[in-house]
Amino acid sequence: MTTTISKHATCTAAITCAVLALWLAAPAQAQTEDTSLSLFEPVDQGTDNDQSQTSGPRNPSVSAGGGPQFSLVGTSRFGDRYTVSVRDSSGEVITVDAGAGGDAAIPGYPGFSVTHVASRHVLLQQPASSPCFEFSDQGVTCEDGNTARLALATAEPVAPPPEPERRRDRRAEDGDAQNADAGEQNTADQPMNPFANALRAARERDGEPDAAASRAEAQRFRPRRIDPEDVPEGYRLVRTPFGDRMVPL
Repeated sequence: MTTTISKHATCTAAITCAVLALWLAAPAQAQTEDTSLSLFEPVDQGTDNDQSQTSGPRNPSVSAGGGPQFSLVGTSRFGDRYTVSVRDSSGEVITVDAGAGGDAAIPGYPGFSVTHVASRHVLLQQPASSPCFEFSDQGVTCEDGNTARLALATAEPVAPPPEPERRRDRRAEDGDAQNADAGEQNTADQPMNPFANALRAARERDGEPDAAASRAEAQRFRPRRIDPEDVPEGYRLVRTPFGDRMVPL
């Protein structure tokens, strides 16, 4: 009987020790789990910080699309007052009344101001946190670290479209027709030689005498010519295109 009681007591003590061991081990395990979880928290926070740093713009003077904060649209002058039109990064055109001195702040953009106005460019003063970056294709150059020169950008000339082949052929035909008409007109404007036919006929006859031409030559008017030796004494010789004659002295 005593042996049985001792065995029960031993089992009870063993169970009690096991329960105590489990009870003591639970907080340690929970603390270990908390500690293991806390190891990942700084990593997540660092990732969030990196994302917040990379998500914001590095340069306030450069837009999200990679273009300048401002570009020049045009300038105007009324009397002694200047007006400047600039386009911001969103495409909105802002008109700035620069007054008589050509110096005025850009509304809605603290730290940005126009300091000089010319016919085709202006000088833009930028805040210290916004350094100048050049965009030559859009007319933006840098005078110094925080002063930008905004000029009217000049685009490259656009090449004309290729001429259709049909139009080129038609133009060539029109040019040939005009040249032919001009040649005919020049031929028509030339005076006609009245003896051209006779000369052509003579060349065709190879030197053979023409009876009609001989008769025409015989019937042609010939002025009378008098030899001065044939003028008698007491007369003088008078020559005219229609012939000579003797006139008494």
